[in-house]
Amino acid sequence: MKPVLIYDHNCAFCRRWVARFKRWDRRDAVALLPLQDPAAPGLARRGVEELRKAVHLVTSDGRVFSGARAVREVCRYLPGGRLIRLCFSLPGVMPLAERAYGWISRRYGPVKD
Repeated sequence: MKPVLIYDHNCAFCRRWVARFKRWDRRDAVALLPLQDPAAPGLARRGVEELRKAVHLVTSDGRVFSGARAVREVCRYLPGGRLIRLCFSLPGVMPLAERAYGWISRRYGPVKD
């Protein structure tokens, strides 16, 4: 099973970034699944309300990452993503990324069905 990125299809910001992601993922290494799909909560082992708060990446071994951590982990599967992951490992970057993700999430979501 390849990793699955769960996102909110009702969120215009999320759809724009997923479209960019699809162009970047030339090898089709990551499956995309809207949280509105009935399979999403079971796959992520999280309720819909929790899934609405952030993007989630479910890896092939069942680990689940959310928000900025999901963004960092999804880079593992993308061409050139190694450099971005390296940036996330710099001191202070991950906490800053989590704060930025939280601000974006509050500004653009969650969206109710």
